[in-house]
Amino acid sequence: MKKIALPIKNHKISPHFGDCSHFKFFYVENGAIVKEELIPAPVHESEIFPNWLIENAVSDVIAAGIGLKPIEILGKHKINVFVGVKAEDPNVLAQKYLDGTLETDGNLCDH
Repeated sequence: MKKIALPIKNHKISPHFGDCSHFKFFYVENGAIVKEELIPAPVHESEIFPNWLIENAVSDVIAAGIGLKPIEILGKHKINVFVGVKAEDPNVLAQKYLDGTLETDGNLCDH
C-alpha cells in the first residue's frame, strides 16, 4: 500500500512545506485511493516534519515548496518527493499523481 502525504494550509496545498497546518494522507491500493485522512501537523521545528512522515510510513510526498534538508531526510528513507506542484485541490493533485499526469515546476522554497 502506498501512503501519499500532502502539506495543507487553508484547504489547499501549502506553498511552503514547513508552513502547513495539516497533512492530508491518501492511502492507495491497486492504483486507487481507498482512504483519506486530514491530520493536524506536528509543531514545526527542524526536521520534525520529515521524521514524523517517516514514522507515519509515508511512501510519497507531494509539495509546492520544500527545503533541501527535508528532501534529503525523506530521500534517505526512500520516500519519493515531488516538488513544485501548483496550488490545486489536494484530491486533484493526488489523482493526477496516480494517473501519471502530475506536473511539477521547480521548488518554490529557496532554503
